[in-house]
Amino acid sequence: MKKQQQGFAVLTTAVILSVASIAYTTHMAYLQLIDNKVLANYYRNSEAFANAESGVNLILSKLNTVTVATEMIDNLPFTYPNQVIPTTPYQVTVTAITTNKLQVSSIGYSEDGSALRNISVEVYYYIDFDTPIAPLLSNGQLKINASDSINDGCGGLSVSECRAPGNIAKKVIVSHPVVNQITANQTMPNGANSDAADINVASLIDSDTTQNSTLCVDDIEGAGNSLNLEAIYGQLVDEEGATRLQEVNNNQWGAIASITSPIFDGIAAIEDTANAGSLFESTFGVTWESAKAQFSHSESVAYIDMTSINTVSCSEELQYVDDEINLIYIKGDCVIDSLDAIESNASSMIVDNHFTIGSTDNPKMVFIEGGAFIAPVNIVSTVIGMLYLIPATYDVVDSNGNALYIDGIKQTQQEQDIDIAGMQVNGSLLSEYNCTASAPSNVDNSAQKHFSTRYDKSVLNSLYKQLGMTPVESHYQLVAGTWRDF
Repeated sequence: MKKQQQGFAVLTTAVILSVASIAYTTHMAYLQLIDNKVLANYYRNSEAFANAESGVNLILSKLNTVTVATEMIDNLPFTYPNQVIPTTPYQVTVTAITTNKLQVSSIGYSEDGSALRNISVEVYYYIDFDTPIAPLLSNGQLKINASDSINDGCGGLSVSECRAPGNIAKKVIVSHPVVNQITANQTMPNGANSDAADINVASLIDSDTTQNSTLCVDDIEGAGNSLNLEAIYGQLVDEEGATRLQEVNNNQWGAIASITSPIFDGIAAIEDTANAGSLFESTFGVTWESAKAQFSHSESVAYIDMTSINTVSCSEELQYVDDEINLIYIKGDCVIDSLDAIESNASSMIVDNHFTIGSTDNPKMVFIEGGAFIAPVNIVSTVIGMLYLIPATYDVVDSNGNALYIDGIKQTQQEQDIDIAGMQVNGSLLSEYNCTASAPSNVDNSAQKHFSTRYDKSVLNSLYKQLGMTPVESHYQLVAGTWRDF
């Protein structure tokens, strides 16, 4: 009996140990299976994350190529690929947040489709054109007062904050002091005689029949600009310590802008783009005379001739311009009727009304030949986009009012100066005048009209895009703190 009990104890112990061994082995196998699943899940999640990141990198690479970026941005929201199939590694979607900010969301899939990861990031994107590089460019002298404002685009922002979106002007002012003389550009008709054939052309500069500069009369001829640096809001030197106030010499204005826009269809480009003879030629690659002839008859240009008898004010004419028209050519002074101005939101005790051409969403390119904006003291004339001031050319006449010829050549005189007081530009202002000045008025200083220009690269790029110009560069910048992965 005792032996039977011992045998039963041994058997029970063996069974228990066998069960324990089996349980231990099973548990170890289970733990190994869990570890394998964890490792497989980690691998598949890593694989999905890598694929999702590839989708983000795809979009970033597109933003670095002009043609590809333009096509994508013109077709937002953008999704690639359109449909997900079992072998699709990722699907990325691009949506617009603001005019120059995108949200990129990418869903990555593992190879077996069991795992997915979602990555989201915001980016600033820029499609750049050969736009003006400064808030104010002149082909002559500049006379700016301390009460005026030349802003490089950083108003209210620190330099680092302004540089981050890429909207700061490379230069604050770019000028080219020159003194134009009377030019002879038309030949006397055959058989005509000139009683003034022996007159010295240079002597006409001081005659009453010429258009002499009076706004810059206090400046020494050819001495350059008269600028009050207190009017300039922005760093006067760049990060390398070079001055941002530049006077261009030897007709070297810089890169020629693209002339593929429909507004220049049929206009021959200038032959020597490396030595443009004027600011206009450097900006657009064509002469003003050829462009003017095109602008006067183009259906894509709003042509307003204020030199002819017209009972409608210039401001009323401008209100008739179709929103789809992006280029406006005004000949003569553009008089602003107070009835066409609207109340300003600015907290100012002096100026409480304004007349604005263009908007940030629909900027305009405005050319004024032989004139300026003329408005009451309490009204500011604003252009959002680009304002280009072109001097008019007149015949030189004798004391009898007849056109003057010298050696069979008809004599002409170009306007010398332009008063920009009271004008405001959000974008860039360019002037072809020998003297561009913000002239002090004869009224009390409390009613003084001030000049203001603020560089806005985003507005200029939007304008050039609307005009069909060819972009020259595309790039992006990640928005700090927007990366999300889950």
